[in-house]
Amino acid sequence: MFMSDILYPLSLLILVVLPLRFKTKVLLAILFVGGGIFFNPSLHLAVSWGCVMGVYLYLKYFQGQIMRAEIEELGTRFKSASKTLGRSTERLEEMEKFNRRLQHEVSKITQFFEMSEGFTKVMYMEQLLPVLGNVVKRGFDVKSLRLIILRNGRTDLVFIQPDTNIVEFRRDIESPLIDGEKILKEEEAGFYDGEALEPIFMKLGYQTQKYRTYVIPLVSEGKVNSFVMFEDLREEKTDFAHTLAGFLSLTLRKIQLYQQIQELAITDELTQVFVRRHFIRVYNNELVRIKDKKGQACFLMLDLDRFKNCNDTFGHLVGDVVLRDIAGIIKQNVREVDIVGRYGGEEFCVFLPDTSPENGIYVAERIRRAVEKNVFHAYDEVLRMTVSIGVSAFPYDAQEPTELIEKADLALYYAKRKGRNKVIAYSSIK
Repeated sequence: MFMSDILYPLSLLILVVLPLRFKTKVLLAILFVGGGIFFNPSLHLAVSWGCVMGVYLYLKYFQGQIMRAEIEELGTRFKSASKTLGRSTERLEEMEKFNRRLQHEVSKITQFFEMSEGFTKVMYMEQLLPVLGNVVKRGFDVKSLRLIILRNGRTDLVFIQPDTNIVEFRRDIESPLIDGEKILKEEEAGFYDGEALEPIFMKLGYQTQKYRTYVIPLVSEGKVNSFVMFEDLREEKTDFAHTLAGFLSLTLRKIQLYQQIQELAITDELTQVFVRRHFIRVYNNELVRIKDKKGQACFLMLDLDRFKNCNDTFGHLVGDVVLRDIAGIIKQNVREVDIVGRYGGEEFCVFLPDTSPENGIYVAERIRRAVEKNVFHAYDEVLRMTVSIGVSAFPYDAQEPTELIEKADLALYYAKRKGRNKVIAYSSIK
C-alpha cells in the first residue's frame, strides 16, 4: 500500500518535471501504472492514477500541437517576411540603379546644355577653339581630338590635347588630303587603328598614333567636308561624341555663313578687295599696333591713268573688267599681311605694315610695271592700261592715319602732273 502511494505521485512528478520527449513520457506512464498495479493490485487506484497521467499527457500533447502550429505559423511568417525583405532589397537596388541612370542622364543634359550654350556664341574659328577645348577636357577622357576641315583643296586643322592643355589651329595646310583615300570616302563613323590613319597623319605632319581613333565624318549639303577624330575614345562615350560632332557641324556651317556675310559687307563685289570703310578701320588698327612697337610702314595710293577715256571708248562693262584685273594684279604683288582696298572709283589704296620707305617704293614700282606689261582682255576688246602711284612713309612723312593718306594722295597728284605711269614718294617732293 505504501509503495503504490509513493509510486503514483512520484511518477506523475517525474513526468511533469523531467524534460523528456512526449513518447518517452507515454512509455514511462505505462510503466508506472503497470508498476503500481504490481505493488498494489487495486484496479481502482491504478485506473485513477492512469486517468490523471492520461489527462496530463493529453494536455501535454495538445500543448505540443499548439506550439508546433505556432512555430509553423512563425516559420511561414518568417519566410514571408524574408521574401518581402528580398523584394524590398531588389527594389532598393533597382532604385539605386535608376538613381544612378538618372544622375547620368542629368549629367548628360547638363553637359548638353553647357555645350549648346558655348557653341551658340561662336561666330569665328578663333572663338571656337577655347569652347571646343573646354568641352573636350571636361566631357571626354581622350588622348587628343583632331578636327579636320576640308575646303577647296585646302585643309584646316584643329588639334586639342587635354592632358597638356594644347589647343592648336593650323590654317591652309600646304599638303592637302587626297580625296581618293578610303577614310575620306566613308560616311559612317567608326573606330580605326593607327595603321589605317597613317597616310592622313603623315600628311598633317603627325606621327602614327598607337591608340584606336574614333572618326566621325561631318556632312554638309550632302557631302563630307570635315572629320572629327577622337584618339583613344571609350565605346560608352560614342553617343556623346556624336552629339559634339552635331554641334561642330552646325557651328562650322554658321562660321562659314557668317564669314560670307562679313565678306559681302567688307568686300567690294567687283574687285574683291576691302571697301573703303573697312579698309580704313583695319588700317587704323594696324597703324596703332605699329606705333606701339615703334615700327615703320608705307601707304600707297594708286589711280588708273585715263580711265575715263576707257569707259567712254569701250563702255562701263569693259571698265569693270579692267578694275577687277587691276585689283588682281595688286594682290599678286603684295604680301598676305598687306591690306588692299578700293578707295573709290578707279582709286586703290595699299597699306604695307613693317615696311621701310625704300621697300615701299620698290613694291609700288613692281605694281606699276606689272600693270604696264599686262594686256587686258575685256569681251572683244584688247587694251593696255597704266597706273600712277603716290607713296608716303610712317613715321617719316606723317604720324597720324589721315595725314599719312593725305601725303600719299599728294604724291599721287605729283605723279599725275609729271606725266602719269610713275611712282612718286612724298619724301621726294618735300
